[in-house]
Amino acid sequence: MKKLLISFILLVTLSGCAAMFNGTSQQVSIRSKNPAAKIYVNDAYLGDGNVITVFKKNQNYTIRVEEDNCHSVTIPVTKSFDPTTLLGVFIDFGLVSILVVDGVGTGAWQKFDQTSYIVDANCSK
Repeated sequence: MKKLLISFILLVTLSGCAAMFNGTSQQVSIRSKNPAAKIYVNDAYLGDGNVITVFKKNQNYTIRVEEDNCHSVTIPVTKSFDPTTLLGVFIDFGLVSILVVDGVGTGAWQKFDQTSYIVDANCSK
C-alpha cells in the first residue's frame, strides 16, 4: 500500500494537473477562403488554403497568410490561464505540480484562446 501511495504521489507531482487533463499541446486548424493562400506559422510554410498543426503550449506563435497580388496578414496566437492548473494546490500545495511541471516545464498552465483560425490576406485596393 505504501509503494502504491508513493507511486501515485510521484505520478501526480511529475505531471501537473493541467498537463495531465489538458495536455501540453493543442491541435489548431488554420484556413483561408482562398485555397491558394500560403499559410505560415512562425515563418515556416505549412501549406495552402487549409492546414492542421499542433501548437506546444510552452511556445509562442504567429500566423501569416500570403496571396499573390495581396498584402500578407500576420496575427499573433494568444493564450490565457488554464484554471485546471489550480488543482495542483490540492495535491502538493502547487509547489511542484504548478510551479515546476505546469509552469516552467511544459507551459501547460496556459491554453490557446482559439483552436480554429480563418485568416485571409488583405486584397483590397
